[in-house]
Amino acid sequence: MGDEKPVADLIAESLALERATADMGAALKIARQAQALADAQGSPAEQAAARVAVARFRFRMGQYAAAQELAEQALAITTPFADETAAVHIDALLMLGMCTSENGEMAATEQYYRQAADLAREIAHPLFRLRALHNLATGVYGPRGQFDLAQASDEEACQVARQHGLHEWLYFPLITLAWNFQTSGQTQRARNVLEELQRVSSPEAGGMAYYELYSAQVDMDEGCLDTYLDHLGRARTIAERTGDPGLNVEFRLGLSRGYRLAGQLAQARAWVEDALAFIGRVGYPSKQAEALVERGRLAWLQGDCAAAEADWWQAEHLFLPSNAAYELAEIALLRAAMLHQQELPDAPRAWLDCTRQVRERGYYFLLQRERSLAYPLIAAYLNSPDPALSEASAALLPHLQDAPPPPLRIHLLGQMQAWQGKRPIPRQELRLRRAGELLGLLLTTPGGMLTFDQVSEALCSDKDLDAAQHFYHHATSALRRALEPDLPDKRFPSRYLEVDEGCVRLRLPPGSWIDNAVFEEHCLRKEWQAAADLYRGDFLPEFRYADWAAAYRERLSERYHEALLALAQARLDAGDFSAALELARRLMARDPWHEGAAGAAMRACLGLNDRSAARRVYKRLEKTLADELGVEPPAELQALYRACK
Repeated sequence: MGDEKPVADLIAESLALERATADMGAALKIARQAQALADAQGSPAEQAAARVAVARFRFRMGQYAAAQELAEQALAITTPFADETAAVHIDALLMLGMCTSENGEMAATEQYYRQAADLAREIAHPLFRLRALHNLATGVYGPRGQFDLAQASDEEACQVARQHGLHEWLYFPLITLAWNFQTSGQTQRARNVLEELQRVSSPEAGGMAYYELYSAQVDMDEGCLDTYLDHLGRARTIAERTGDPGLNVEFRLGLSRGYRLAGQLAQARAWVEDALAFIGRVGYPSKQAEALVERGRLAWLQGDCAAAEADWWQAEHLFLPSNAAYELAEIALLRAAMLHQQELPDAPRAWLDCTRQVRERGYYFLLQRERSLAYPLIAAYLNSPDPALSEASAALLPHLQDAPPPPLRIHLLGQMQAWQGKRPIPRQELRLRRAGELLGLLLTTPGGMLTFDQVSEALCSDKDLDAAQHFYHHATSALRRALEPDLPDKRFPSRYLEVDEGCVRLRLPPGSWIDNAVFEEHCLRKEWQAAADLYRGDFLPEFRYADWAAAYRERLSERYHEALLALAQARLDAGDFSAALELARRLMARDPWHEGAAGAAMRACLGLNDRSAARRVYKRLEKTLADELGVEPPAELQALYRACK
């Protein structure tokens, strides 16, 4: 028994080192020391635990055969329900599942993970239950493209981690949840998970690297290539420092995708070839298939369609053993788009095959992720004289809204600015055919819905009915294109704007942020500092002479004045007279006859022992009121003025 603690301590030390730094080599060295000590003096439980620990690092280094052999040895010397060996028996099952997953033996993988999950529940071991659930998500459901099952399994794993205080393990299911949400087009949910992943991950460890990788992917989905490459650069630093093979493949493929989207095809090709070379050294069949898909895309863009088809064919055969349905559907879409571009006879059949896979699996979000490829195909085949093609394309249209769109972020205070996710919406697009003015009107209307009559009355009351309908059509079409420039025509449903002859409605996705609405919420809660910080200027100054905006602009201005006065009074109460004076002056600059601001300024001047400044404030107010309104300052201020003499 005297040697039991050192073996356990060595195993714990190796795992802690890997979680904190992802240094595989150092962690493996300590685990091998544990194995040697256990083989010399340890119990069967210690021998099995040490083998599983070494297998873990062999697996992380891509040495799957060696890892599987060690796990099988551990399983052979343990029994599932013995108190001493039950936990390590589950650990060995999990390792075997990981190895068979990499070898494409999905039936065996699912069997190992389910056995582990059932046994962990039976012996009430939350850590192994968490790991088994997570491995089912990432090793079985995810590769099969069963996104709902993967999500449910990982969310249960997160719940187990939080309930039992297993916070150091939480980042594992968070990583795959982020991938799940990002891949299936649930951008905001992906960002929420990534925020939590960032909080629970060590700055230089694998969890943070995956945070950077998937943050990059979400940015890429929203067209933000600059931040995309920044995230990948940070992921690359961690991957190269630790030597983690998965991370090293991921950042290489990420860089290839980024350069491809930026049009830098030579650099993209160099990175995907580097990824394939790295995979060849460490062994990573699923990642090899991903890399081949990416290389095929580049070959197509560079005009070598035969090479593209060869890469996709090879990738399909690598994906088939694990029934990677999503990846196979992606290849089907790529092939259909390439054949259609070449106007080849096989193009219609390829498109039918693609639509079948999308419909059978519910992968409509794939069409959103690949809008530049999918939407032109749908538009082209909608007009096909072949009923099978036109009907297959038409059946996709109602589902194009299934993937939630990126949230909108819109500034209307000071100047109109808008972003779709992180993609800025060009201001010239919002100026076209008064699209921006229509957007502002919708954002200030309860429910975001306007009838045709309301739009025409607010924006073109001087036009006759025909001209107003013409205006309505062009304004809604321009706003629709500004929000989603990839939509080919009006047959494609917008995820933001619902338009018919009678009304137009703006749908704000979850996570959207509109500055004037947030400003009013701060004012209602009397959060005066937050309100004042948010007010960058008057509401939509671009449309200063639009009658519909005038009353709302005045209301917001009055709330801003209320915020400044409340802040000035709070500074007076706190004895911070300089700050109070500055706030009062800001208010008087906007409203020279604001009596409350003048009073606050006079009191601040008196607090600073500057009676002459207080008198000057009063005299300016007195003149302004007399000139503009023909009245005197109120009695309270007159009394304060007399006290200044």
